[in-house]
Amino acid sequence: MNPRRAERAMSLDQKIRAECKTFVGGFRSLLLGTLDKADEAELSYAPFVDLDGNFFVLISGLSAHTGNLIRHPVAQVMFIDDESAVEQIYARRRLRFSCNARQCTRDDKEWQMLLPQFHERFGDIVKTLTALPDFQLFCLTPLRGNWVKGFGKAFEFEGANYHGAALLNPARTRR
Repeated sequence: MNPRRAERAMSLDQKIRAECKTFVGGFRSLLLGTLDKADEAELSYAPFVDLDGNFFVLISGLSAHTGNLIRHPVAQVMFIDDESAVEQIYARRRLRFSCNARQCTRDDKEWQMLLPQFHERFGDIVKTLTALPDFQLFCLTPLRGNWVKGFGKAFEFEGANYHGAALLNPARTRR
């Protein structure tokens, strides 16, 4: 099948999923929005491992975002093009997810399964960090998302599988 015909045969969900997976694959860290003690937004970042559409972050208990995730197990995750790599600053590609957060204890299967992936992705620093008692693993599960790839090219979707992808336009009511 020629590439154009294959693209037409692909559903919008499949096309958005493929674009977003490729985009996320170009990052080693994510921007992390959490709620602080006063329910005010706080922005930080964390290295991550993507597994089955979930983002796992290994973060220090001394960091504000860790306490925020424990108190309010919700987060916003964002990936965005580097400013230096874009022609138009207003049209940076960006992908945002609203997520539920769940802490994984050191006894959880995710901890045992993901630590080798963290080590492979980030190197020996992971052994040092996991030897420290304050480092904790969180699973960020996307509930819905938004993919902006240029002017007039913004889409919203549900979950980590990008279901119900729809083009946003000014006439459409947003959440």
